[in-house]
Amino acid sequence: MDSRFAGFWARVLVCVGMLFVLLGFIFAASALVLDMPWGKLTGQAVVEQMLAMVGLMVAGVMAGAPLIVMGEMLRVFLDQRQLLGDIKLQLERRRGEGEG
Repeated sequence: MDSRFAGFWARVLVCVGMLFVLLGFIFAASALVLDMPWGKLTGQAVVEQMLAMVGLMVAGVMAGAPLIVMGEMLRVFLDQRQLLGDIKLQLERRRGEGEG
């Protein structure tokens, strides 16, 4: 049985997870730059923007990390399946050589 379908979706999960993390960092940078009151810069404004930036980065990581982990776990399971199939074939060959 071929596992290209599952491998494709593992790659998609990893890519979407990385996209979420990247978007979190992009949104954090844009929140820091675009909404900063540059004319009236106060300490409170800087703290608020930094908290928004950290919150957006954390949200991106928390949204993307589970998808990346699921995709990588799926890849590991597919690799294990392939390796166990190879081991099974080798054991069957050895068993056949011992009988013959």
